Amino acid sequence: MNKIGVHFGYFNRNWNTDFVKQIDVIKRIGLDIMEVAPAPLLALTKIQRDEIAAAAKANNIELTFSVGLGLDQDLASEDETIRKNGIKFTTDAFKVMSEMGAKMYSGVDIAAWNKTFTEGIIDKSAAWERSILAVKEIMKSAEDMGITFAVEVVNRYESSLVNTAEEAIKYVDEVDSPNCKILLDTYHMNIEEDSFAGAIRSVGSRLGHFHVGECNRKPPNEQGKMPWDEITGALKEINYQRIMKAYHSL
Repeated sequence: MNKIGVHFGYFNRNWNTDFVKQIDVIKRIGLDIMEVAPAPLLALTKIQRDEIAAAAKANNIELTFSVGLGLDQDLASEDETIRKNGIKFTTDAFKVMSEMGAKMYSGVDIAAWNKTFTEGIIDKSAAWERSILAVKEIMKSAEDMGITFAVEVVNRYESSLVNTAEEAIKYVDEVDSPNCKILLDTYHMNIEEDSFAGAIRSVGSRLGHFHVGECNRKPPNEQGKMPWDEITGALKEINYQRIMKAYHSL
């Protein structure tokens, strides 16, 4: 049975929130997972992070990490200093994850979030190769710490590097690590994929994480437009047993 979770940002717009209080809320509504952003946790002391981890453990809530890399952390940047900064940020996040007992790291984690190529650029091979090399280096730490690094497939308006399941398959196959997986998100799939089921089936065992949300980023609901029977049917076909997370914004 899949564990179901929610991003902590769903309940508030302040990312420097009271994580312990959020854990209590998530427990009371019957969910299994709280997805958190690494940056606010990196800013806390180890004692504070230990308190959050203890609260999660006491409430049987699993913690997962989700990131949107900044421009100064872009793993596909032409600037080596920026790429190194992104590598350090990621591996520092892995260390915090290990402290807190978390094993899933996902999101826009291979390039900067909300950075798209300028008009007219159609060859992304150079940025692709820079990102691949950086992630290969990162995967050494992920493998040592037993962390799954899931590459999120996002729409063309938020990133230019990996926009479809087909591209994600090519990317993770080139990284060539057992800990490098794919994150599919129904919101982004609704924009980019020709077929929900086709994309899910093509990814198959590479699927490490799955985000569910309507085309307006609200949680799945009876008034929504997503073909949930098709989506869940394809997940069953590939025997997907990992995490499912509801979206994080209203």
